[in-house]
Amino acid sequence: MTALKVLVLAEGRVSERRIDVEKGLTYEGLFELLKINPETVVALWEGHPVPNDELVEFGDLEIVRIVSSG
Repeated sequence: MTALKVLVLAEGRVSERRIDVEKGLTYEGLFELLKINPETVVALWEGHPVPNDELVEFGDLEIVRIVSSG
C-alpha cells in the first residue's frame, strides 16, 4: 500500500486527506473509499480531468465538487 495525499475542494473550502491505497485502484474506487458520490465530483491529476475508470496516478491529485443548478 502507498499513502496518497488528496485535496478535496468543495463549497469554497479545501480539505486535505491522506489515505493508503493499493496499486490498481481506479478513481471510482478512490471515491468509494472517501465516501464521495462520483456523480458530484471530478478528479484532476496534474490539473487535468481524468475518467473515473482510469487507474489512480500518484502526484498532484485534486477532487473538485461540481455545483449544478437548474
